[in-house]
Formats: sequence, C-alpha cells, structure tokens
Amino acid sequence: MKKTELVAYAFFGAIGIAVIGVVGSIAFNAFKNQGFIPPPGTLSRFECSVGGAPFEFFYLHGTDRVKIKSKAGILEGTISQNQFNWGSFGNDATQLGFMPPAAITFEDAKGLRMGGAGIAAEMVCNATVAADSGRRGIVQ
Repeated sequence: MKKTELVAYAFFGAIGIAVIGVVGSIAFNAFKNQGFIPPPGTLSRFECSVGGAPFEFFYLHGTDRVKIKSKAGILEGTISQNQFNWGSFGNDATQLGFMPPAAITFEDAKGLRMGGAGIAAEMVCNATVAADSGRRGIVQ
C-alpha cells in the first residue's frame, strides 16, 4: 500500500466518522425534542396600563399565542402578522375592564406598543425581564 493511498483512506475515514457524528446528533436531538423543530420558549411578560389600570400581556415573538391578564379577567388569543385574533371575544369590555388591542404597532426587546379599534391611545408595554435564550416549554 502506498503512502498516498493511506492518506486518502485516513482522510475519507475521518470525514465518514464526522458525518456519522453529525447525523447521530441530529437524530438524537430530534428524538429528544419530539421533532426537528425545537420547542418554543415561555411567553415573555410585559407590564402595561390602559386608562390607569395595569395589566399583564404575555407574548413571544415568533409564536402565535398571546394572553392578556387584568384584574377583571383573562383573555387568550392568537396573533398573525401583528394582528390579534381574540376568538369568540364579543367586544365586551367588561371581560378585561377595557377593549383589547387589535394589533402590535412596534416591538423590540425592551417593550412593545399596541393599538387598534376602540383604543383612544397606543398602549405602551415594558418587558419585565431581559430576553432569555433558553428553550423551555410554554407554561403560561
């Protein structure tokens, strides 16, 4: 066996071992996460107020679930392209004590602004904790 053949066998053998390692890692993580897409993180909590009444808004960019929690009650919905869908909510302000927002008008890591139908001014919300890169299941 020539020296060049030995180098070629060693080189391609190392590449083969690396490929097996990467494929094995992908398969292991897919099994652990029950799919190829990692689970979403917990919803971020924002402190907001409307008309002097404080409320909490739960939202995570990239997910489709949202929740508003006020002293009067809780409203859960979905979001698509920054527009809220509050499901069977019948525009009854007594459920939350105010009309829920219709859309997110601005967002960043420190807060967001919401507005829409029935709201006199934009709602400004501040994030309660710094953004976290850890992956966890949605527990809200």
